[in-house]
Amino acid sequence: MSFAGNLEDLAIVDVIQLLHSTRKTGTLCVTSEKGRSQIVFKNGYIVCANHYNSSIRIGKILVEMEAMTEAALEEALAEQKTLLPDHQPLIGLLIEKGFIEKELAYKGLECLIEMTIVEMVSWQKGTFTLDVDSIEVNDEYRYIPEKLQQEMNFDTQLVLMDALRIYDEKRAAGIDTSNLSEDYEPNTESDSDIPQPEKTTEQVSSASVDLSADLLGLEAIDQLDTLIPETFTGLEAFDPSEIHRQKVRELLPDFSSNQREDLVSYLTEKSNISDNQEKIEQEPGEAIIFFSCDELVQHGIMSTCKHAGIPVFTVSSPQELENRIFQGLERELTPSLVFDAPVSTQEGFTREEITALRQQMAQHFPQLKIVQIASPVDYLYALQALTAGADAVIPRSIAENRRDSFIGDFIQFLESFPSFIHGQLNQRATQKDIETAELLKELRQMESAAEIAFFLLTQTSKVFERSITLILRQDELQAEKSFGVEADRNEGPSDPLRFKVSLDEESLLTRVIASGELFYGAVDDQQVRESIFGEISAPNKSKVLLLPLVAGGRTIALIYADFGLSSVRTVDTDKLENLAWVAGLALDRVLRSRNK
Repeated sequence: MSFAGNLEDLAIVDVIQLLHSTRKTGTLCVTSEKGRSQIVFKNGYIVCANHYNSSIRIGKILVEMEAMTEAALEEALAEQKTLLPDHQPLIGLLIEKGFIEKELAYKGLECLIEMTIVEMVSWQKGTFTLDVDSIEVNDEYRYIPEKLQQEMNFDTQLVLMDALRIYDEKRAAGIDTSNLSEDYEPNTESDSDIPQPEKTTEQVSSASVDLSADLLGLEAIDQLDTLIPETFTGLEAFDPSEIHRQKVRELLPDFSSNQREDLVSYLTEKSNISDNQEKIEQEPGEAIIFFSCDELVQHGIMSTCKHAGIPVFTVSSPQELENRIFQGLERELTPSLVFDAPVSTQEGFTREEITALRQQMAQHFPQLKIVQIASPVDYLYALQALTAGADAVIPRSIAENRRDSFIGDFIQFLESFPSFIHGQLNQRATQKDIETAELLKELRQMESAAEIAFFLLTQTSKVFERSITLILRQDELQAEKSFGVEADRNEGPSDPLRFKVSLDEESLLTRVIASGELFYGAVDDQQVRESIFGEISAPNKSKVLLLPLVAGGRTIALIYADFGLSSVRTVDTDKLENLAWVAGLALDRVLRSRNK
């Protein structure tokens, strides 16, 4: 069965989210006057994409990412040609020859998917069709699961969030979003006042969209071998309610058609909101990671939270849960972890197993809010959850306990759930504001320069694995106390490191000192690499913080920080910037009192 529709009636963002929430498998083909692009779904996850512009190819994307050199690409392409007609996919050849790591290849393919979606989002007119009977994956994508025996599923919500962010950035920058992949010439001159950091995956995606395919000399991408009708004559009209109806019928076969239709009507109402995309963009920090084995609850929560502008990432294994948390934190989200009610007959979801997993996540990620869902009749489990790692408990009806009223109870749960989550997030924000106010009060009471600088270093060390105070002395920085460099940060501050960094006029360090403004991002600065990484070794991720301490209109010191060998976590740069500003005022007061 196929579905078809018009982009003027249903935006492509809503189509993609609906296919994700209903766990559809098939090929989505979107056609506009510019051409035709395709996205392949498997159980709601994106597994492949084909950009309408046939000149956009994975090899050059990887070069633009600086994941490999142009010379390596040319060598691999030359060898690939010698293997005709049964040539190996380029991705496979690059990995086997050691030109690129598997993870970077995966990122490159993800960038290609993002480019395709960013382009699709800009299409206001056109048609779409979903062929649920056909799923053909391009060889470049197929290589990884076949050779490495693993599924390559890109989380639809994460990819879509990144694509919407990129699209919004283009629109805010005044770029014609109706023509993202063509006729836009990149600015080849760097602004001397803006640091040029090492490219992150998100930045690569954005940069790749900016670059003209003709300028890059990209090669033709292999076409998906998917039979998509040229016209939509005879296809059933795309009806969101029918997709929900199929899902509810599949998951609640023992309920009457009237009962199921009540739930379908509610879910359809949530799917017909036209401003969902705007809501997702307005609240980029909100997200839910939902651990559950119940497809109905997953589908219901995803549908209602989509309406509320809260992205939901559903997981059903402990390993997948941890991966989703890291992915969210790397995108500077602070997701709430929500654990569904336990199921005594389902391995991995019993009371004991969920309790152990919840406690483990609370220990590993103390900055995240944890919510436990429980049956109203299982009040003992709810009470135990509150004393064993859960910040809050919310009840939901279980069909086995209240069958006659289950549909109505379930709709009420879905209606209340987004408001409950918003309340939890607002409570988190309020608590952070209180903590920040207390720290600012403490700063204003300090009476020595050393005490103020150490306070700022200590607060930074609570977020980052490694942090160093760098005191500015004439034309150089001198490393003083640190956390996490010579020993674990939990062991406290080290003795002064004493290494020196001579300042280069063109370096990122000099720019931050001159501007007095915080820098947080990926960095590829020669002086940082040689003078700082040369002394303490490079971190696993190149994302670093440079926090200036300014007093009397000039920078007195820098706090350098990174994540060492650990994964990137969420950083509240506004809080650190506020602390540094008040610390500067306190330091200025101390210095003035000395000169009296």
